[in-house]
Amino acid sequence: MSHPHAAAVASGLAYGLASQQRLSGYFTGVSAARGSSAARALLALENRWPTLSNRIHAASLSAELHAMPAVELTARALGTTCRLWPGHVRTYDCLFVMHDYAVSVASWPRETATIYAYEDGARASFRRAARSGRTRIWDLPTPHHLYLASMWAQERRQWPDLAPERSSEPEWKLARKDEELDLANAVCVASTFTASSLPDQAMTKPILVIPYGFPTTAFTPKHRADNGPLVVLSVGAQSVQKGTHYLLQAWKRADLKDAKLRLVGPLRLDRRFLTDFVGRFEHVPHVPRAHIGAEYRAADLLVFPTLADGFGIVIQEAMCSGTPVLTTPCGGGPECISDGEEGWIVPPRDIDALVEKLRFAAANRDRLFAMGQAARRRAEGWSWDDVGRKLVAELTARALL
Repeated sequence: MSHPHAAAVASGLAYGLASQQRLSGYFTGVSAARGSSAARALLALENRWPTLSNRIHAASLSAELHAMPAVELTARALGTTCRLWPGHVRTYDCLFVMHDYAVSVASWPRETATIYAYEDGARASFRRAARSGRTRIWDLPTPHHLYLASMWAQERRQWPDLAPERSSEPEWKLARKDEELDLANAVCVASTFTASSLPDQAMTKPILVIPYGFPTTAFTPKHRADNGPLVVLSVGAQSVQKGTHYLLQAWKRADLKDAKLRLVGPLRLDRRFLTDFVGRFEHVPHVPRAHIGAEYRAADLLVFPTLADGFGIVIQEAMCSGTPVLTTPCGGGPECISDGEEGWIVPPRDIDALVEKLRFAAANRDRLFAMGQAARRRAEGWSWDDVGRKLVAELTARALL
């Protein structure tokens, strides 16, 4: 496995594969196994950079962990320096490209037969794997870039001022993505929506749809209903792609008395559009990771009206916290929610459907709490061990492992 900055979903999958004795190596950036001197160094810096605690893995992964901190730190420094020039290469691009190259020239465990790498960080590794006859699994964590371009074009037609021309990715990067897909023997995605976003040429390859494991240990569920005002929460980038403009219109139209709409995350909507909603919502630009669980527990409902998401981790986080979710099929909602049981799935861009569910939520607080409890029970039924077991079974059935 290869991922440049030990994202939670990558580390979760590494644990899942290790639990099946199918992980020969996990190549990543700044990381350490618990109990090691490197882990102690990371903990010493945690007060200044709290996210470093996410880079400390269970001691059981120490034999498979191949940390490359120098590569990640150099890539981040280079990305910061490049900001001084117009048209600069983003830190994200430096990080993925440099990590991919470093992995491609690293010493791989001799027993390695399959390479699992992520979009934007797989090309060099896949080229090497192809030369040696190793299987290549490409993880696509977001909708395909052609689908995203189409989605933005649609929103620009409908909202020309709100959804201005999206800065497209450079040609070299799009070519890199396309070559990674061409080199892959199979594609792994976390939702049927992401699978449906793939272009026709990808359909000749096996497409594995395996939802992420629920982070149940990281989020404590609520145990009683709140009798205060209805609190509706939205977490993440508050943007056109996330459908925030549809949520605001639905919230205004629903006109719920003694109810609060709380937007957590950067607000990326045109100020002129937002003038129609002044005083109708609370906005918190950032909540520390350690406190986000309290936000979910304090809410009666999470609304995630996304137009295009590879999955949407916030869905699982809310469910783990005992909070039901109102979302669209344009992400991982259908993989996590049975409509009407742990939450609701409504069509994208459907303001009327959002209004209907918001009004139902306000009028049926007890039902809302029961749905949240059902959400937590469902979360407890799908762990990263289950993900690893499912991936191994799918690859084995297709003679890819």
